[in-house]
Amino acid sequence: MTKRRYNAYHALAVMAAAAACAPTLVAINARFPANYPQATQLTKIAVAPFQGRSAQNFTGALRSEIAGATFDGKPHFTVLSGLRGPTPQAGQAIGAQAILSGTVSVGSDQDNYLEGRRVCAAQNEKRKCVRWREYQVSCSRRALTVTVNPILLNVAEASEVYSAQKTTNLTSRWCSDRARTTTDDAMVAAMFARIATEIRRDIAPYNAVLNATVKENKDGLARDQAAQFDQAVAAAKAGNFSSACEAWRAVNSARADHPATVYNLGICKEATGDFIGALADYERAQTIGDAADRTVTESVSRVKRLLGAEGQLAAEEEARAAAAAESAARKAEQDRLAEAEAKRAADAAAAQAQQAVDQARRAEAARSAKRAELVARHGAAIATAIEAGNVVAGMSPQQVIEARGQPDKKEVITPTEEIWRYGNERVMFANGSVTFVRR
Repeated sequence: MTKRRYNAYHALAVMAAAAACAPTLVAINARFPANYPQATQLTKIAVAPFQGRSAQNFTGALRSEIAGATFDGKPHFTVLSGLRGPTPQAGQAIGAQAILSGTVSVGSDQDNYLEGRRVCAAQNEKRKCVRWREYQVSCSRRALTVTVNPILLNVAEASEVYSAQKTTNLTSRWCSDRARTTTDDAMVAAMFARIATEIRRDIAPYNAVLNATVKENKDGLARDQAAQFDQAVAAAKAGNFSSACEAWRAVNSARADHPATVYNLGICKEATGDFIGALADYERAQTIGDAADRTVTESVSRVKRLLGAEGQLAAEEEARAAAAAESAARKAEQDRLAEAEAKRAADAAAAQAQQAVDQARRAEAARSAKRAELVARHGAAIATAIEAGNVVAGMSPQQVIEARGQPDKKEVITPTEEIWRYGNERVMFANGSVTFVRR
């Protein structure tokens, strides 16, 4: 085998060994509440244009982040458009519960420096370097800083429910012999995306994937138990975690006080969402093993964080359910009162309508009685004229008074003739009956 081929095989062997030594990680699906729970209920949201340098690009990045936000596989936000300013009135006009706005600033700093280089200037017959040449090249370091100040406005209450200052930075370096691998725009875009994600996690619950590290130490196990433990580790490495857990349970049945096995069984429970059971296993692994083991300590902290998150999410869900129930009860009471008021109004309207009918009936009865009495005294024709307030020939003075009332003035022309005046109208009598009416 040539030396070059030996070196290649040696490199592959080192890489394989490194891969073999890499820790086996198990994905833990985690659920976390919003960092600012008071913002969680504001799901109908409008993103107003941010102000400042490159603000348009950040506004777009944030709007995309908010629009794509999901929790437990369901969209959390409804992003509304058409906002005409970051004011409660503008938000109400489009039906938004909240408006997200703020400012953006981008700062930069660059310095130049020299960096040393060393190259082989001469080799011997065995191609070993016997003389080196050292020199310097000019280099640059460019640092960019992005600061965003987001504000979330509760439209209904016209109050801020969330505000923060988010700052992040990135640095790129390059030299005269090594080209720059990025651009300012790419760096700013990366920082915008990072901050947008932070803001999204501040105002809405989110899912995340955490990693638990499998312990592979089989020390202290009998040979058959150790073999079974190795099989479990191999299955976990291959992604067959259910088989790995089954094997570790078998090992634990035979040897209940093996710290690595107990710890790995905690991972089995944590991966299925049994955080209480996982915590019990992790703490037992601490008791029977090394209490200062960093991997176990980190797992205890992680699962306690997950338990706290689940508790907070449960409390928030309970509060939402209680608020929804209260809102439903309040609406039901409002509906009941509205129904009672509508019934009261309907009853009043019906009573008023019946009263009008009764009044009309009484009026009609009175009119009929009055007409009957007039017909009995004066005959049908004169009765009709009196009812109409008209004066016709042949009426007696009494009949005229019943039709028109007392005259404004009476003029006696002769002992048998006189004139009654009603404004501009004149009624002439002769021998006690109307002979002529002049209007």
